[in-house]
Amino acid sequence: MEINVHKVAGDASPFKMEAVNGQGKKVVIDASSSIGGKEDGFRPMEIMLAGLAGCSGIDILSMLEKGRQKVTDFQVRVNADRADTDPKVFTRIGIHYTVKGEVTDKRMQTAVDLSIEKYCSVAAMLSKTAKIEATYEIKT
Repeated sequence: MEINVHKVAGDASPFKMEAVNGQGKKVVIDASSSIGGKEDGFRPMEIMLAGLAGCSGIDILSMLEKGRQKVTDFQVRVNADRADTDPKVFTRIGIHYTVKGEVTDKRMQTAVDLSIEKYCSVAAMLSKTAKIEATYEIKT
């Protein structure tokens, strides 16, 4: 796995960069306005939270599909607290899944638990500094 990141030339933000993966897919990164960025992209710590949502979301959707659950919509909301001093690591992460469809509570609980506690490599890394609190709701 390799990611290449380069500064976006000529942009108004002195911190704007673009990350490109091996398949040519791109993510724009920028700094907050408090340090001179233009907030024209994800901040690095936001990318980490998006990675957690994506990693665990893929796990959960895969397990629900294998369990013959019918998902018609799926959303993940993540919020986090950071340490006050450098490095300002995450200390608490809340992740909430909303699934719509014909999904049993037992299957959803099992999928969430297995993702956060066993399968999601992003959760495994982030849990070294942060308590991850996972919740979910099922809508029909």
